[in-house]
Amino acid sequence: MANFEPKQFGKYVLIEKLAVGGMAEIYKAKTYGAEGFEKLLAIKRILPHAAADKEFIDMLIDEAKLSVLLSHANVVQVYDLGKLGDDYFISMEFIHGVNLRDILYRLREKNKKLPIDLSVYVASEICKGLDYAHRKADSNNQPLGIVHRDISPQNVLISYEGEVKIVDFGIAKAAMNISHTMAGILKGKIAYMSPEQAMGKAIDFHTDIFSLGILVYEALTGKKLYTGESQFEVLKKIRTTRIDASKLPESILEPLKPIIAKALAYKPEDRYSSAGDMQIALTKFLYATYTDFSPRKLALFVQELFRDEMRREVSTEEKEKVLEAKTGSISLLQSPTQENIVHRETGAAALDSTRPVSVVKSITISETFSPRRKPFPWTRFLIATLLAGFSFLTWKLVLQPKKIQQEVISGTLHIVSEPPGADIFINGKTTEYKTPAILENLKTDQDHVVALALEKYGRIEKTIHLDNETPLTLSITLSKNLGVLNVISEPSGAAILVNGITTGKVTPATLDDLSLNTEYRVTVSKPEHLDFEQQVTLFNATPQKILASLKPIEKLPEPLPPVEVQPPPVEAKPPPVATIPETTPPPPIKPPLEEKPAKIQKKEPKKPVEEPKKQTEEPRPTVGGEGMVRVSSNPSGADIFINGEPQGQTPATIRVKAGSTRILVTKGDDKMPCRQVVQVRDGETASVNCSLGTLYGKIEISSTPPRASVYFNGKNLGKTPLTIQKIKRDREHTLRIELDGYRSWERSFDLEDRESKAFNVDLER
Repeated sequence: MANFEPKQFGKYVLIEKLAVGGMAEIYKAKTYGAEGFEKLLAIKRILPHAAADKEFIDMLIDEAKLSVLLSHANVVQVYDLGKLGDDYFISMEFIHGVNLRDILYRLREKNKKLPIDLSVYVASEICKGLDYAHRKADSNNQPLGIVHRDISPQNVLISYEGEVKIVDFGIAKAAMNISHTMAGILKGKIAYMSPEQAMGKAIDFHTDIFSLGILVYEALTGKKLYTGESQFEVLKKIRTTRIDASKLPESILEPLKPIIAKALAYKPEDRYSSAGDMQIALTKFLYATYTDFSPRKLALFVQELFRDEMRREVSTEEKEKVLEAKTGSISLLQSPTQENIVHRETGAAALDSTRPVSVVKSITISETFSPRRKPFPWTRFLIATLLAGFSFLTWKLVLQPKKIQQEVISGTLHIVSEPPGADIFINGKTTEYKTPAILENLKTDQDHVVALALEKYGRIEKTIHLDNETPLTLSITLSKNLGVLNVISEPSGAAILVNGITTGKVTPATLDDLSLNTEYRVTVSKPEHLDFEQQVTLFNATPQKILASLKPIEKLPEPLPPVEVQPPPVEAKPPPVATIPETTPPPPIKPPLEEKPAKIQKKEPKKPVEEPKKQTEEPRPTVGGEGMVRVSSNPSGADIFINGEPQGQTPATIRVKAGSTRILVTKGDDKMPCRQVVQVRDGETASVNCSLGTLYGKIEISSTPPRASVYFNGKNLGKTPLTIQKIKRDREHTLRIELDGYRSWERSFDLEDRESKAFNVDLER
């Protein structure tokens, strides 16, 4: 704010007024220490009307005792809660940047939205800070139950260097102190409240997750989730509206909808079980969808968005000169007595977010700001040195090396992961190490972003702060990078097979152990229905759906008319013998002898009896009955599925219904499945013998001229000559070869009849 004159405030010098709110006004300030130490920080001075509320001050003190315990890269650190005269104040970390509300407002003015990748990244960083605070425990390892209660864009700060930090944990509420809050008082900005918070009910960490869901929605859409002409109307919407993925705008990407919908679940127990779980979901989406994303992108975006504001700021050197001129005489003044009600230790331990911190001083300490504490400026020190007879050369040789020695002090980081073997990245740059590893010569007194990446596991990032006294150990458990597939069929109760191998599940069911970026063949099978088959590849952890509409086999109804006609002759097998004399009276008339008719009756009945047998043998599969199927395989011990149902292992003879029978034989993940359809006749045995070859094959590709780009199923895998291994033989693939100045060559192929294939391509101009 313009025309602000720096002034002393206890042991601090207020340099600039930054903002004024309903509860406090915020200043940029400076404090001094020994040996010329100067530190920038922010001072939040509680306004008189709030300071006069004893209940508010008591609650503020209780919660400050918790907030000073928080030391995390995504949380603005609180140093002190103090009192100067009648003024209560909070000193905290100064962030050179803007809050998220300012960013969203600026984008609305430009009719723009925060890019999706940046919105997700900011949300994931907020999750890290929340998860840390929610899990914070006391010295006895008992959870403190810290809840922020006011996660809103105004309380998310983003520095010009791309740091994301949550501010105002000073008004957070621990569950053990919830009784201090008067019934009916609703804290937090109404538009970002959870349903239980809007109804004045008891809350826990789930309310912060809901508020974060609202924040993400606003960042992605550029619009508020809950609006109304009055606060009462907004509260009513929050209390009554139930949100699911189908109600979210189409502008939100499909994989993001389930994540946001889960955070915005009406019931707390239906939301994420922790902010850490939500962070994992967001991070998986981010790096699966935006593979080249870098946190540096956020810094560049904010710097560009607020370029004019940054240009208007006075340069660092000019600020120092102005500050020196304006504050030079402040140290000569005697300050009022300052009471440190709650204080954070300033040692290195307080800056280490990975170790427990014991920093609360609940007693009242009186400190007087003495003019003798203000050190002489460095220029005065040099003048005094010169007057004492030291030359510039002496300063160069004696003092300067000490300064350099301080700059090269480094820290040590010991990184372990479960499972081990993860690639290690420091501040976005790859290293040559894999976990477990010891990294040395890392700069101290600054944050480092440590990222671990392991194939089939999600990438995870942690921000750490190194001190130069004790090596820091970072232990990270990597979550497997798996996808989720919901399989539904109509009718339900169908068996589910993946790559020809039964899952042991029937529809509807969820497959939650599928690797990402891997193609699967999902088969849904139900007796007397045609198989449903679909190829699917999961690219992130967002649940995907397969809806299989199973069609009945049409062959079964067709034979029904013959069934109605055939039963009489089948049931009347004995009567034809009795009717033979009726059907053969002419022959006995010719011979008068009695013996001959008997012989004729024995010979001729065979013809009419045999003819019906021929007529009934052909349609038997359509009539019903049972037969047998003998199934063998090489190698043996393969799983047998008949009409989608498991039937043991090869070799085996299995009783089946007469008619068309679908047989599937599989053995492990590395063998080609065998599929056959056989016709089984009533009372007969059909044989099926399967030779199970390897599931994977290879292709060898060469071209004239060489060094042509090879695209396999649309992906560029290198240049010719090239051999591609582990190609699945049970599906069709595409191969394309391209070279500048030549025509593109493309073919579709499969390896069902062989395990390897060679392509020798002559490219044409």
